[in-house]
Amino acid sequence: MANHPTSARPVSSRRQFFSTAAGAAVGGGLGFAAGATMSRPAGNAVEWAQETDILIVGTGAAALSAAVAAVNQGASVIMVEKGPTYGGTSTKSEGGMWVPNNRFLRAKGKVDDRDDALRYMARCARPHLYRSGAPFFGIAEPEYRLMEAFYDNASKAFEFMESIDALKTTQILQLPDYYEGPENKVPLGRQIMTQKPDGSYGLGVELVRQLKAWLDERKVMFLLKHPAQAILRNGNGEVIGLELATPNKAIVRLRARKAVIFATGGFAHNKEMMRNFQPAPIYGTCAVPTSEGDFITMAQAVDAKLGNLNNAWRMQVVMEHTLDLPSVPKGIWQPPGDSMVIVNKYGERVVNEKHNYHDRAKVHFTWDANREEYPNQFLFMIYDRRVADLFANNFPLPVAGAQASYVIQADSLPALAVAVQARLDRHADRWGEVRLDGGFSANMAKTIAAFNEYAQAGTDPQFRRGAFQWDRDWLSYTSIPREGTSWTSGGTPNATMYPLQAQGPYYAIILGSGVLDTNGGPVINPKAQIVDTSDVPIPGLYGAGNCISSPAGRSYWGGGCTLGLAMTYGYLAGMNAAQERVKDDAGVKLPAAARG
Repeated sequence: MANHPTSARPVSSRRQFFSTAAGAAVGGGLGFAAGATMSRPAGNAVEWAQETDILIVGTGAAALSAAVAAVNQGASVIMVEKGPTYGGTSTKSEGGMWVPNNRFLRAKGKVDDRDDALRYMARCARPHLYRSGAPFFGIAEPEYRLMEAFYDNASKAFEFMESIDALKTTQILQLPDYYEGPENKVPLGRQIMTQKPDGSYGLGVELVRQLKAWLDERKVMFLLKHPAQAILRNGNGEVIGLELATPNKAIVRLRARKAVIFATGGFAHNKEMMRNFQPAPIYGTCAVPTSEGDFITMAQAVDAKLGNLNNAWRMQVVMEHTLDLPSVPKGIWQPPGDSMVIVNKYGERVVNEKHNYHDRAKVHFTWDANREEYPNQFLFMIYDRRVADLFANNFPLPVAGAQASYVIQADSLPALAVAVQARLDRHADRWGEVRLDGGFSANMAKTIAAFNEYAQAGTDPQFRRGAFQWDRDWLSYTSIPREGTSWTSGGTPNATMYPLQAQGPYYAIILGSGVLDTNGGPVINPKAQIVDTSDVPIPGLYGAGNCISSPAGRSYWGGGCTLGLAMTYGYLAGMNAAQERVKDDAGVKLPAAARG
């Protein structure tokens, strides 16, 4: 095993701007010494406040994986974080990691063939380009090569982290992939989880805790509340550092002797980017508020190529959560309950309510060319008193007997329609003027009558609800019946459907399109190097996580795809960055705002 150096050293020949006491505190932001000001030495040299082998921007799963890989190779590392705490959106995640050909599959004798896995990934990522017999399955070769690198290195990355005691994984929870077509030969078993010390599985918080604990033991420096402002290059165009803002808004420059790795969030909290890059209105996100697309802006300044900006990891959100919460607490993985339907402004079902959250959320983007509108801009989750009681406390249903401000209740379906319109009117200043169709109430009654027949027959001829393994398997995770009620669960041919009660009360929750985070940005190559607009690697610049153009394209291969990709490419970035040669810092061109 390689040596584990301290993460960085101050530049002894130049003035030290970080206070010694603050600098010793791992995990805390470094402050300035009292009264310190920035100065530049004579000539073309830059005043470096600190230097290290590798600077890593971000402290979520991708960044921590990069740091673990680099430090284990003997490189010194400084972690730079925009927010006041470490972990990013990874700490809000369910913690699953999608890893093809993982050790648990192999231990069971299941073959996750390389060609089959790549076929599945290509089919989902670019379905409009997919050709089963074409080179690279019809998709662009650079995108195919990224999928190859993911398959070839995903299991290696996680087994490496386990081998050095940076992470423990398990496969207690198994959920199916999100597409069940003929291309998917291994629809179950690619998802793994973090194993907690007690043997149970942990969420994203536990994943982050384990990786950071390993780095803390090796005294890796974490600079909180230090947002990156600009990428610095030497006279040869090589990336050799960053310009940062400190908590007191001063500007400092940190040198990276070998490389800079960006492993941050996407741009879900940048309203302008969301408006211009996403295909339709997006109303909420689970991403932490620091996910503002900073890397896109900085990368453009160094001629980085951009990609996948119109895609994201999608989900549905409770619309009224978005009014007061910049980062919603949770997305709707699968709407709970069986006597429940989702309808649009015309009172019609438009989707398999139990299908996976990523693809289900895309139904909000449907465009009606005749009416010049998004008929599914908002959808309405309609359910009865049986679901409200039996499935209470399965998100977004409130706990039994509790009131939730976002739940609309009425004694009859016509009265529910009136109450829904009143709620839309109340928020028109934020959501726009949305009107239910005049036939909403009558159509909703017809929709429910038809659904009740489907539930009794056990088949859904409209949207095939319950015909997919995903629909059924996720019930044990999202629709857990409550004990001690007068209601019974099951008893119908299809576990995902049950007739709605003939009598009220009835309930509605307004749903909108949201994202876990975006997944477009600077394009990488199979080594996780950022490439320029000519597809040439930018020397010393790497990327991983939601801030880059995702190899998954428009798809979500399975539960944990976000973290599986992020950590694999974080691992590749750290391993390759650690092997870079040391670069000189002559001829640095400072950002225009810093010149004077």
